[in-house]
Amino acid sequence: MEQVFVRAYAAHRDGRLDDAERGYRATLAADPVHVDALHMLGVLRHQQGQHAEAADLVRRAVDLRPDDAALQLNLGNTLKALGQLDGAIERFRNALTLSPTFALAHYNLGNAYTTLGRHEDAALSFSHAVRLQPGDASSHNNLGNALHALGRYDEAVAAFRYTLHLRPSHAGARNNLGMSLNALGDSTGAIAEFRAALDAQPRFVAAHFNLANTLDATGDHAAAVAAFEAALALQPQFAPALYGLGSALAALGRHDEAVGQFERAVGFDPKFALAWLGLGTAHHALGRHQAAVRAFDEALRVRPELAAAHLNRALVWLTLGDFRRGLPEYEWRLDPAVRETLRHGMYADAHRAPAVSIEPQPSAASQPPRWNGEPLAGRTLLVRAEQGFGDTLQFVRFVPLVARQHNTRIVLEVQPSLLPLIAPAAADWRVTTIAQGAPLPAVDLQCPLLSLPLALGTTLDTLPARTPYLAAPPAYRRKWRGSLGGHAKRKIGLAWSGRIQQQENRTLPLAALEPLFALDGIDWIVLQPQLDPAEQAALDAHPRAQSIHRLGGRVADFADTAAVIERLEAVVSIDTSIAHLAGALDVPLWVMLPFAADWRWFAGIGDSPWYPRARLVRQPRPGAWDDVVETVARALRDA
Repeated sequence: MEQVFVRAYAAHRDGRLDDAERGYRATLAADPVHVDALHMLGVLRHQQGQHAEAADLVRRAVDLRPDDAALQLNLGNTLKALGQLDGAIERFRNALTLSPTFALAHYNLGNAYTTLGRHEDAALSFSHAVRLQPGDASSHNNLGNALHALGRYDEAVAAFRYTLHLRPSHAGARNNLGMSLNALGDSTGAIAEFRAALDAQPRFVAAHFNLANTLDATGDHAAAVAAFEAALALQPQFAPALYGLGSALAALGRHDEAVGQFERAVGFDPKFALAWLGLGTAHHALGRHQAAVRAFDEALRVRPELAAAHLNRALVWLTLGDFRRGLPEYEWRLDPAVRETLRHGMYADAHRAPAVSIEPQPSAASQPPRWNGEPLAGRTLLVRAEQGFGDTLQFVRFVPLVARQHNTRIVLEVQPSLLPLIAPAAADWRVTTIAQGAPLPAVDLQCPLLSLPLALGTTLDTLPARTPYLAAPPAYRRKWRGSLGGHAKRKIGLAWSGRIQQQENRTLPLAALEPLFALDGIDWIVLQPQLDPAEQAALDAHPRAQSIHRLGGRVADFADTAAVIERLEAVVSIDTSIAHLAGALDVPLWVMLPFAADWRWFAGIGDSPWYPRARLVRQPRPGAWDDVVETVARALRDA
C-alpha cells in the first residue's frame, strides 16, 4: 500500500485532489494507523474547507506521532481555521518546543496572536520568523503590521520597506506602508504608496479606500470622491466607503448626494453609528430638521455614549427654539472628546461637520464644583468664557442676571482681547473680570458661560434681549473721534470673513460684495482685523477704493472695534464676532447667513430675539451668497 500512498501524494502535489483523496483513503482502508495518510488527508480536507474533519484526521496522526513538529503545526492550522485559537496556539508552541528553529511555526503563531489582538506576542513571533528566514517577504510584512498595531510606526515603516526590497510588487506592503506613513503624519508619502499599491494591483479595494480617506483628510475632497467611488465599484456594499463618500460629498457642499450615500451605508449596516451621524448632519445642512433628529436618535440607539450625536441633536433642537430639550443636551459640548474635536473645527468624530472653535479648558480635577442654578448663598462663582469671541459677546448678557438674582460675588474670565470692552460693563454689574490665563482668585463654584441659560432656566420667550449691554469705553471713543476717513454721509461697517476653519460656511468671497460697493453715498469701513494678501491687493485695485476704508493696525482689541462701530450708521456682517458686537452695542445690523445657519439665528425668521435691531438675511439655498448680498444692497438702497 505504500505505493498507493506515494501516488496519492504525487497527485496531491499536482493538484489532482480527487485522485489524491482516493489514494489516501485506500491507504487508510488497508492501514488505519498510517500516519502520513491521516496527515495528508487532513491537509487535503483543510484545503477543501472541511476544517472539522481535517482537525480530526490530523489529531489522529499527532496522537500516533506526537514528536513530529510538522504534524503539530498542521493541527494548529486546522484549529485556527475552526476559530479555536487557544488550541491552535498550543499546537504551534508544541511545534516550536520540538523544533525551535521552525520558521513557519513562528510565523503561524504570530498570525494566531494577531487574530487575538496580542500584538506584542505577534511581533516577537514574527521577529523570530524573519531572523530564521530573512528572505521571506510575508514575515517582514506581518512584522510590520504587528509593529503598526503597537504604535511603533517608525519600526513598521522599516519592516514594510524591507518587504518591498524583497518583493517590490507586494501591493499589500505598499498599502501597509502608506498606513504607517499616515500615522507618522506623512500624508504625501502615504498617498504615493497607496497609488503604488494600486499600480501593482488595480482592484485592491483597501488601497482605494485608504487613498480616499487620506485625500479627504488632506482637504482634496474631489479626488477623495473619485477614490471612494473606485472602491465602491469593486465592492458596492462596503459601508465604510459609502460613509467616506458621503462625508467627502458633504465637505464639498453636495449634501443631497451625501444623504444618499449615508442612507446606503446604514442600509447595509444599521449599526454604523457614524453613518447615522453623518446622515443627520447632512439633513441638518439641508434644513431638514426632523429628519436630522431621527438620524441622531438612530446613532444614539446604536451608541448611546456618542457625544457628537448628542451635541448635534442639541443644535437642531436649539435651532428650532426648543430650549427645554436643547439646552440640557448642549452640555455634551463639554465632553472631553467633543471638546477636542471642536478645538479642531469639527462637531463630530465623523470628521466633516460644521465648524466652531473652542478655548482650552482646565482639567476637571483642577476645577471647582459645577454650579447648576441652585442658590449661591454668598458663595463666589467663577464664570468661564468658552468657544469664540462672538460666543462671549453674545452670552455675557446672562452674567448680570445671575448677579442680580443671586446677589453674590461673580468672577468672569474672558479672552484677553475682550477684557478692555467687557470690564467696564462688568464693573457696573459688580462683577470682577480677569483674562484667560491669569491666576484665578479663590472661588467656590464654576460654570461655563454658555451653560448660564440652562442654569437660569431660560426659554426662547425669556431670552434677555435688552440692548445695548456693552459700550465702548470713553478713552476708546476719544481715540476714534473723527478718524474713520471718507466723505460720504453714510458710514457702514463691513465684515465678510471670520476665522477660516474646516467646513466653514460663514465666509464669502470678496468679489461677491460688488453690489454693496456699487452703492453710492456710502463709505465702507472694513471691520475684520485680518485680510489676506489677495484681498488687500483686490481692495487696492478696486475702482471704488476711495470709499472702502481699512483700519489697518490701529485696532488693538475689541474695545477699539466697539468704538468704531458706535460711530457707524449700521453694520453688514457675516456670522462672526463683529455681528455679535454690533448687536450688543444696539447698532443696526444686517447679518448675512448661510442656508444652514448657526443655531443662535434659529430657523425661518428674519429678525433676532437676541438683537432687536438686527435683520437676518438667509441664503435661499446652499451657497447662494449672491442672493443674500443683493437683498442687503436693495435694503440699503431703499433705506
